[in-house]
Amino acid sequence: MLSRRPARALGTVLAASAMLALPMAGAHAYNPTGGVLYRLGDEPCLKGRGNCAVYPKSAQLPGGRLVASFEKSTVVPATGSADGQTLPVHKSDDDGTSWQPLSEVKAPAYLSKDPKYAKYTSNWTNPYLYVLPQDVGDLRRGTLLLASVVSGDDAYYQEHKAADPNWVPSNDGDRSDLAIALYSSTDDGATWRVVNVIATGGWQGGSAGAIGRNIAAANTARQVDPLWEPYLMVHQGRLVCYYSDENDYTGFDPVTGVPTLDPANATAPDSHGQILVHKTWDGRSARWSSPVVDVPGLTQDMGGGKTEIGGGRPGMTNVVRTTDGKWLLTYEYWGGGANVRYRLADDPLKFYAATTDGAITSLPVDPGSRPLATGGSPVVIRLPGGRLVYNAAGSGDVWVNDSGRAGGVWKEYRTTSQAGYSRNLQYVRGTGRVAILNNQGTSTIAFAEVDLGRSAGTYHQLVNRRTGQVIGTGNRTNDADLGNGDVPDVRLERPGSAGNADTQYWHVVTEPNGGVSLLNKSGGRAAAIWTGNASAGQRIGQWVDNSATGSWNLVRTADGFYRFQSVKNPSLYLTGASADAPLTLESAATDGSQDWKLVLGRG
Repeated sequence: MLSRRPARALGTVLAASAMLALPMAGAHAYNPTGGVLYRLGDEPCLKGRGNCAVYPKSAQLPGGRLVASFEKSTVVPATGSADGQTLPVHKSDDDGTSWQPLSEVKAPAYLSKDPKYAKYTSNWTNPYLYVLPQDVGDLRRGTLLLASVVSGDDAYYQEHKAADPNWVPSNDGDRSDLAIALYSSTDDGATWRVVNVIATGGWQGGSAGAIGRNIAAANTARQVDPLWEPYLMVHQGRLVCYYSDENDYTGFDPVTGVPTLDPANATAPDSHGQILVHKTWDGRSARWSSPVVDVPGLTQDMGGGKTEIGGGRPGMTNVVRTTDGKWLLTYEYWGGGANVRYRLADDPLKFYAATTDGAITSLPVDPGSRPLATGGSPVVIRLPGGRLVYNAAGSGDVWVNDSGRAGGVWKEYRTTSQAGYSRNLQYVRGTGRVAILNNQGTSTIAFAEVDLGRSAGTYHQLVNRRTGQVIGTGNRTNDADLGNGDVPDVRLERPGSAGNADTQYWHVVTEPNGGVSLLNKSGGRAAAIWTGNASAGQRIGQWVDNSATGSWNLVRTADGFYRFQSVKNPSLYLTGASADAPLTLESAATDGSQDWKLVLGRG
């Protein structure tokens, strides 16, 4: 369908008088196609030149500011290694339409004089930002938390550079003392303190295609015991941290879910397995709880009568509440079949007892939508009102469960952000849109935003002067190639005739570089020239707003109507020639078919 993507071009900017006269959708900043948040420069990278900026995550503070963090694995100039590595924090004070550097979060050893943190000299990767929705012990509501993977130095890197100063790495190395640390900020991310260490592991032992291969000489037992991918949530007054654990466990208690650590965890050959677990904390105690299994993976035979769990390497926990009272956990899984799976449970602390566990591709989808994306790194978020939004690395699209129910149907929507591993979704209060952060190419963090309908601001019905009918979509909500069999679907309809009333309401949104987009309330799709060829007779279909310049110039008539002039070809106008007709692009006419009244509708 990409061949039919509605093309855009620079066009005539809307006249100031028309702009002032139009009751616009609101003053929210808008940048649908986004830009670059961070790009690696010439500085050396601890992984070579690939994947040196990855794994972006974000949160929104009570005052509206968005904050984001990501791994930036550049060599620290002062030490020549990973020692002293920090996690960058960027901010957006315009609802995610632009981003600026805010702070750098240091490793525990450099933020605290407490000797128990001395070995954690690198704040490395997998940041997870979270704003406390309520008080938890001594932590106050509204506090910004950051959980991240911290470590000692990368001995594999150090050893190779000592032997050959010109050596350039091509993958992850072997760091010591991996752990997950918790930080807090009470000034919107400007400064940080170490709260505690949530969980501890051992040697990294390589990763991302080098597991068990990039072993440092200092790692004499050739151990692979890291921790990864924290995910924070408050439940029943306690802070919960879900994470991926490569320590070696021989099994777990089926009643409590507590795993049994292999007594030879630090010395015996590793299975290279991984399980999903969580810990809880009351905000006051000196320690977090014992780990509890969420997904154990496959049981592996280690020989000599010993077995260990963790086969298939489940990873990357995401957890949301469904509108029918269930808890949905999505995770990546490399043990065969679809590499993204899900679990449903009645209790988010007892996923180990869940009876529903299946491939993400088995979830029901709307006609025209493909199965939910796989490829790893799944992310699922809940919007106000209960809608669920999902994406994974195998597609640039997202899937929306409008009902929010555990068994609800998922519908596919295009986005303005290409597919990428660890692509993050963030609902933005103030706009009602979803901000996307994505690592792309070689060490670039990109940002964009997508409207999925019911966003902030005023909606209008667009009433045709000639017919008295309004613009609708044939009761469809997603991109026409997905919801209408690759046929343009924007048309004139009798007011109130649509089964989904939202399909007859539109935002009129000013684009950053001029022109306006018409965004449908039901799914946020833009009314655009379906073929991208701005010639007479072309039909209009709904599609993701991937324009930097807008589809239309707005021209006001002397008696208070508006015309939508094609940005790409100013000699053509949006036209409703007759009742119930598809909208088309036509040369200027005086019969009222190109005149539209913007009737204030539902917000």
